Amino acid sequence: MTVMFTRQQFDEACREFIHAHQSISSAYEARLSGWFWKEHHTLPGFGYMHRIVTLNWRHPASADTFLEIDDSLDVIDDGTTASHDSPDSLTCHQYVVLSATFRVPAFYFSIHGSSGSPLQLTDIMQTSLLREDVCEGTITTTFAVSHPAMNFPLLSQGEHPTLGTPCWYFHPCETASAVEEILKESTENSRRLLSWMEAWFIVLSTAVDMQ
Repeated sequence: MTVMFTRQQFDEACREFIHAHQSISSAYEARLSGWFWKEHHTLPGFGYMHRIVTLNWRHPASADTFLEIDDSLDVIDDGTTASHDSPDSLTCHQYVVLSATFRVPAFYFSIHGSSGSPLQLTDIMQTSLLREDVCEGTITTTFAVSHPAMNFPLLSQGEHPTLGTPCWYFHPCETASAVEEILKESTENSRRLLSWMEAWFIVLSTAVDMQ
């Protein structure tokens, strides 16, 4: 199968994935459940997957041990962002959209405190969303998480392709090759779109705790 999705293939793959993971028969299935399909309210062909999950804070010291913060950038607290010192619950909106550039699924998200205020990136890194080891050796600024050995940021800020709202997203440049490596051993061709999406979630789960 080609590693580049058409819009029709993306829509079909997402719908197949949602249907296949409606029932929860195991802890693994539970991590892949809760997604639903949303269309743009006026423009056809801009649909995406969406779900809402609740996150927890890690111990405040845990992220500091492996994150290198760019001290040249001052993080200004203007009262519009949530603090990691707050005991409030965290709500994470997760989206799977089609990357217009790379033609593969891309993971977008936003995290808010109970007041509705969005979290700053340094606080996002201290939530339970990301696996701790994925951040080792990275450099965090106010707008991106980068690894010195990578040409593109690991995590960046940008607008949701359909909603136009601010989100964070994982750069999808290496997605296709990583998924194809997983699918090399697969002999399942009858539901190739579903297989591709499931392999994509396996790749995503190396960085994101799909709780």
